[in-house]
Amino acid sequence: MPLPTEGLEGWWRCLALNGDGTPAWLAVMPATAEHGDGVLVELPEPQASEALDPHVMCVARYAGGQVAELAVSADVAPKAPPLWFADLPDPTATPPTATVIAFTGYDVPPGALVDRARLRELGAASEEQLGALRWYPNTGEIDQIYVAPTWRRRNIATAMLVAAGTLSVARHGSRLWADGQRTAMGERLRNADTWAHRAADLTHIHPPMTPFDER
Repeated sequence: MPLPTEGLEGWWRCLALNGDGTPAWLAVMPATAEHGDGVLVELPEPQASEALDPHVMCVARYAGGQVAELAVSADVAPKAPPLWFADLPDPTATPPTATVIAFTGYDVPPGALVDRARLRELGAASEEQLGALRWYPNTGEIDQIYVAPTWRRRNIATAMLVAAGTLSVARHGSRLWADGQRTAMGERLRNADTWAHRAADLTHIHPPMTPFDER
């Protein structure tokens, strides 16, 4: 996805507020000369809509004060099907983890964010996931990214990174980042997009996550 200003890295955020001061939605966009990396602008909803630029990457929409939708732009993941996400936090893990799993279909609206109970109601099996991303919400460090073999090279990892990164900051959590350990495919992903500055230089190559006979 091209940046609107050459030579800039990162993203800025625009938080739209309802009349009572509660959040309506949060949009994430590539950094510009006017809005640098990490900038957060809070505006009443009408003004917030006017402040958006054409390069919106993802919008988190709130319902009852909680994130209910993660709408990833088709410009970010043009090869991906309409995605919805399962939100599976594990606060009892050591350290606590957060996971988003990407699905498509099941008559679920694109961008919907569902919890464990709703996922069970839908009957979505783990083998039908398109991909998953797990991170440590206390620090923002990404632990693992996985894309099902049949869905690789379809921008699924890109969509999950944008969705998870938006979800984390929409919940007042840390911005996502990665250390220098990843697979060769992860290294190609890191070097191909606008978040390279959020991942440390490569220090260790992990073996592929997919068994040899499934690659």
